[in-house]
Amino acid sequence: MKGRSTVAIMLVLMIIAIGAIFYFIMQFYEKNPTQSKPTGYMTGIIVDMNNTSILVVDDLTAEEAEKLSVEEAIDNGKDATWFTITMAQRDMLELYDQVKVGYDALAESYPMQGTAKTLEKLNE
Repeated sequence: MKGRSTVAIMLVLMIIAIGAIFYFIMQFYEKNPTQSKPTGYMTGIIVDMNNTSILVVDDLTAEEAEKLSVEEAIDNGKDATWFTITMAQRDMLELYDQVKVGYDALAESYPMQGTAKTLEKLNE
């Protein structure tokens, strides 16, 4: 009986240690300052969003964006881009937030498309 409880305690400690290692590795890669820097930045208002991406339109205020449909916001704004984002980035955002998005490259489409390397909420 004593040997079984020792084995059970060792297994629990090993599972906790492995979980902690994975957690810290994920935190490191999410906030690692040695990751490559974005080559371009865009500032604008989030006019549409889903679980994996946001539509950012430049040259609109939040009040203007709230009154317009998504298509009207794209037409009235200066630049419009769909950015793919992580779940951690998604959790900190709301519709009509003003953001600054760092990216590497944008696909030539209308609206443009890219992946957010950095994301900063400006209207806090």
